[in-house]
This record gives sequence, C-alpha cells and structure tokens, in this order.
Amino acid sequence: MTAAGVFWVAAGILAYAWIGYPLLLRTFAALARRRPAGRAARPSLSVIVAAYNEAACIRAKIDGTLAQRYPSRRLEVIVVSDGSTDVTDAIVASHPDLRVRLIRQEPRAGKSPALNRGALAARGEVLVFTDANALFAPEALARLAAPFTDPRVGLVSGQGLYTSADGDARAVSGGYVRYEAALKRGESALGFLASADGAIYAMRRSLYRDLAAAEVNDFLHPIHAALAGFESRFEPDAYTLEPASHDGGQEFRRHARIVAQGMHLLRRWLPALIAAGRWRAVWMLLSHRAVRWLNTPALAALLGTSVWLLPQGALYQAALAGQVMFYGVALTGWLGERTGRSLGRLAIPYYFCLVSAAGVAGFARFVRGQAQAVWAPTGAVAERAA
Repeated sequence: MTAAGVFWVAAGILAYAWIGYPLLLRTFAALARRRPAGRAARPSLSVIVAAYNEAACIRAKIDGTLAQRYPSRRLEVIVVSDGSTDVTDAIVASHPDLRVRLIRQEPRAGKSPALNRGALAARGEVLVFTDANALFAPEALARLAAPFTDPRVGLVSGQGLYTSADGDARAVSGGYVRYEAALKRGESALGFLASADGAIYAMRRSLYRDLAAAEVNDFLHPIHAALAGFESRFEPDAYTLEPASHDGGQEFRRHARIVAQGMHLLRRWLPALIAAGRWRAVWMLLSHRAVRWLNTPALAALLGTSVWLLPQGALYQAALAGQVMFYGVALTGWLGERTGRSLGRLAIPYYFCLVSAAGVAGFARFVRGQAQAVWAPTGAVAERAA
C-alpha cells in the first residue's frame, strides 16, 4: 500500500470511530420506533457493593443508598468484603438497619467472584451494581428501576459522574463525558449498550450468570442480556458522583486494564453473539470498542505519512500542521498537570492522547494474559469499562 493509501486508511479509521459511528447511531436511533413509556416500575432491588478496604466511604455509601427515594421495603444493601484488612467489615456489620448485610470473601479473590456471592444471596427482583465510593443522586435508584416496566428490558445503565478536584459537588461534565453519554443514548435507542457503567447499573436477577475471575461485569452483562433476548437501556438521570482520578497516571492504568479486559471478553463472547445472530450488538461492540482500540496505530500512521507526503500538496501540509497543534495542546495539558495547574479545556486533547496510549499498554497486557479483574480501594482507581 502506498503512503497515501496508509494516510487515508488511518484517517478513515479515526473518522469512523469518533465521528462516523456517532452519526450512524443518531440516524438509526431517529428511525427506531420506541414503545411509549408505561407506569414507572418499582421492583425489589438488591444493591450489591464489592468492597476492598473501603472504610473511608462505605458508611456514606450505605446511608446514601438507604436514604434513596424508593420504597424502603423493596430495597436491600449487600456488601461483599473481598478480604478487607481495614475496618470495612466492622462498619458494615455494626450498621443498625436490618436491610444491610455483610458477606465476607476470604481469601481475596477479586471483584467478579465477590459479585457472584452477592448475586447468590440477593433477594431482589433486580440487582443493582455500584462502586463503594460512587454516591447515588437522591432519585438514582427510582430512575434506574423505572424502565423495567417494559418486559423487553433486561439491563439499565446509569452514568457515573465525577466531582471537581476542589470538592465542588458539581459534576465534571467535560467533553468526553458528554460524548460517551451521547453514544449510550444512541445505543440505548437500538436496544444494546457496548458496556454498562460500573458505578451504577441494574439487571434482572433472572439474567445473572456467574462471572469468571477475569470477566468484567459491566462489559459482559449487556452481552448476557442480549444473548437472553433482552434489551439494554441508558438512563442518564440515574447518576452517581465520585471524586475524579488524582492524576493522568491513574487514568492511564485504568484504561489499560479496560482495554485488556475488553479484548479478552470480545475474543470469548463475540463468536457467541455472531452464532445467535445478534448483529446489532456485534456492530456496536466492534465500533465502540474494537475500532477505538486502533486509535494509537492509526494516529501514528497518520502522523508518519503526513510527514512523508509533506511535499505532495497543501492537504498533507494542513494535516501535519493540525496534528502538530493538537499534540502541542496535549503536551501543554500534560505539563499543566505536572505543575498542578488547572487544565480546563486542555484536558480534552491531553485525555484523548492518554487514553489512546493506554490502548497500547492494554493490548500488551492482553497478549501477556494479564486481564484479571481485581481492583484497588478508594483513592486508587475503580475498575470500570466506561
């Protein structure tokens, strides 16, 4: 293939991943016929929290869940302590509300086995999965449960938002967060989500299947729902708030884990979706996940061919100039973070480059077989496929 051919293939991959796929979703979603919403459902809910050394936030999580505007008799909280070595267990066990239960997993086995234990013990019709440090908005559970009035719905995802570094309760609704929410709205209109949000999502208990240790729940559960013939929905008004990551290094490690785990699951479950004829789900997973994982090779190819083709016309000169400017802004954002300055809009190109680079690290982890789904306590980074 010629240098020009490589240039246009790389440009096409990037354009489809970030522009073409969202436009196709919007078009198909506009054509999709949705059943009118019925009466809001109030199924019994089992809120399952897998926790490892979450003493700093577990009490607030429990109290915030029990304070939800939801029928109290239809709500329970199950905390599965995955071999915690702090006072997490004591805090949960001493809670006076009988709707709170503690399950101890010993020795530490990871998040997925912990969720299996919680689901087995749950009494609710619907299981709600959430992170210990992600606090529910006042009506989050009611909004999350409402779509289950439609018998076709098997899974509903909310969204996890981040508070600003200075403790302001206002969610950081930056460009990337809005972009991902727009994708989920489009996917939801077509009945499938490329992943749920690990901070807050729910699924019918009848659909739950035990997870292997290396299987990530928020990525796999929409696939399970699709294979069972159910739809997934996105409810943006069902949200949680949690502190933002401390630095780019945390985000890099988180996304590297996400990519490694996602590749593992696609290799395992994509053939099952194809065999079942779930072509819509296959398209969304490849477009939202697999194509985006090609970001770094495509960016490298685009930059290299732009330099090579520089003498061949204004188009390639403009392309190179645009890339240089973009990476310059991203570098400025990285330097700003290193010196402790607020990034503002500089965070978007910096974050884009950081996530793209994490894809390479994630691929390396996948090749080495390092896709185990374990997680660190609050203050580090939660495992989430958002």
